[in-house]
Amino acid sequence: MSAQPPAVADSQGEVKRPSPPLRLFTRQRLIGASVVITLISAWLVLTLGGFVRPLFVPGPADLVRAYEQLAPQLPGDIWDSVVTRLVPGFVIGLAVGMLVGVSMAVSATFRALADPIVEAIRPLPPLALIPLFILWFGIGSGTQVALIAFGTFIVMVITSYEAVRNVPPIYLQAAATLGARKRQVFQRVIIPAIVPDIFGGVRVAVAASFGYVVVAEIIGAQSGLGYRLVLARRYLLTENIVAILIVIGLLAFLADQLIRWLNRRLTGWKPRA
Repeated sequence: MSAQPPAVADSQGEVKRPSPPLRLFTRQRLIGASVVITLISAWLVLTLGGFVRPLFVPGPADLVRAYEQLAPQLPGDIWDSVVTRLVPGFVIGLAVGMLVGVSMAVSATFRALADPIVEAIRPLPPLALIPLFILWFGIGSGTQVALIAFGTFIVMVITSYEAVRNVPPIYLQAAATLGARKRQVFQRVIIPAIVPDIFGGVRVAVAASFGYVVVAEIIGAQSGLGYRLVLARRYLLTENIVAILIVIGLLAFLADQLIRWLNRRLTGWKPRA
């Protein structure tokens, strides 16, 4: 026989059993699906019923026509936005941000040197630096990669720094008691302990990177999803705007799901509620 969840008595003394995890998971999925179905139904009623003009909210036929129009350029635009610009900028910002953040947390000397610089640039909105990046890198992929790298760096340096500082002291004390050296403590205690928190920062940085790449392409690119948004706005093609936004949302969702899958695979040892 399978083990049953322990019974719990409520305030009236009645004994109740908590819902099994599978049943709770199924109920949450049903609630989420019902929300999506409700939103889609409302969209269909408003557009097919003629309650809103297609200029403001395009209907299903408008979106189909938009995807047919965008289909020849869409694969190349996705490649330019994601592979050519987003991925290099994200990787650079991720690597530098983690390196600086961890170094600040484990070295008081490095923290004294880097902390004033980080605190000076951290409040700056990445989008406000676009004119400066254009002067430095010109109008091209360099500015777009730099913008994404800067935004990712800010998220990851703070996430990495706080993750190391939040490592439970008992872990470090236990390693020291067992005679571990500093390098062993860093490799076998600190790094595994901060990985779950690092993944949280990575998810935030990835979501922000999609916004940065779109904004960067709006400024000076001649290809990419942001560039298509500029063209659609110029000619009041609302259906094209919505179609491109759906593509961006799906790409960001897939990237987030990939990171969550990696998180589960690499941090399966960590207990979760």
